[in-house]
Amino acid sequence: MVIPVTIRKELSEAGERALVLQRNLHRRCVNVYTKVKWVEMLDRFQTPFAVLNDQESDFIREFSRGNAEVEPDDSTGRILIPRKLLEWIGATDEVILAGQGSKFEIWEASEYEAIAYSPEEIVRVAAGMYKRLVAPGARCGGQEDVLDHETK
Repeated sequence: MVIPVTIRKELSEAGERALVLQRNLHRRCVNVYTKVKWVEMLDRFQTPFAVLNDQESDFIREFSRGNAEVEPDDSTGRILIPRKLLEWIGATDEVILAGQGSKFEIWEASEYEAIAYSPEEIVRVAAGMYKRLVAPGARCGGQEDVLDHETK
């Protein structure tokens, strides 16, 4: 897979090269983090007492299971995705690279298309997120909560 030039440029400007590929825990895709972001995230999960707690230790092990660290080729930007991760997503031919803020995801193309939300589903999900992030009954710009009718 070739990492797009824009992403390679951002990585280079940030002084980062190493990427961590991780099995997504919810969907059949691979999460891609910079190594710096990966270490930050892993550090948040590890409590000082994780070594004494089997469940926490098991979670960290499973969270990291099958991960791979890669670096894009300097001239082409190509990375090699380990076979076990390609098998995890069911990739046989075409894959999609989808941006997700501070990470991106690698999907088998038909699976990525199959999970796409309709515009109505996007509005429903956005309304639910809005309700969780903003106190119920809050006013936005002096108006009553315009999404109240969408979430009832």
